[in-house]
Amino acid sequence: MNAKAAIPVEQVGDAIPKLLFEWADGEEKKLQEAVDEAAQACDKEIKQHLRKGHGLRTGDYRKHFKVGGGWVKKHHYRREWHVGGGRHRLTHLLEYGHATVDGTGRVTGRETKEVKHIEYGRQIAEQVLDECLSGLWGDG
Repeated sequence: MNAKAAIPVEQVGDAIPKLLFEWADGEEKKLQEAVDEAAQACDKEIKQHLRKGHGLRTGDYRKHFKVGGGWVKKHHYRREWHVGGGRHRLTHLLEYGHATVDGTGRVTGRETKEVKHIEYGRQIAEQVLDECLSGLWGDG
């Protein structure tokens, strides 16, 4: 042990919690960065699966994609992807199409088939988060 870093026996009880809190703060910051990276990857992936021609003539739907969230309370950090500006109503229609008049099935638009953009975003977010966490804690 380095003589400069040596801790007198009387101070070990105070030093251990301090070192653990410093370590935990660093790990929490790494976890926050992993969550941010996963949220941004989700947004990017969803945008790649939505192009004009997917029932989106103006591109207005894509402009309303948002990654929000952040600190909820101490040690509780989350990010979420959502569609803002009232455009969230299109999400279900793009994913699943309209219900038929008689209620027996689903009908997609004339111009396109259903677009599972949310599914792709969720998959890539989970993959990126798993990769970041395995690198963080060495579970890979």
